[in-house]
Amino acid sequence: MVISIGELQRNISLLKTLKEPLIVIDKRTNKKVAIIEPIKEESEVEKLEIFKEKPDIKNIHIKDVDKAFEEAYTEFLREKYGISG
Repeated sequence: MVISIGELQRNISLLKTLKEPLIVIDKRTNKKVAIIEPIKEESEVEKLEIFKEKPDIKNIHIKDVDKAFEEAYTEFLREKYGISG
């Protein structure tokens, strides 16, 4: 569905019933300004799918968690301060 900016401003309720991607164009320049996609509503079953692949917590060792945290935090600080290494 293609719509101009003015049409979207006049009829903003289109966004509530959106079923397919909406392309917003600028009529003066005839260029795409935005692509608006509807939010995919997940069913309750899909939301619960994440628990199927839950890791076994009993097999996680404290040293592994500490090391993983240290590596992640070090990487975060390197990115934040622009340090390579």
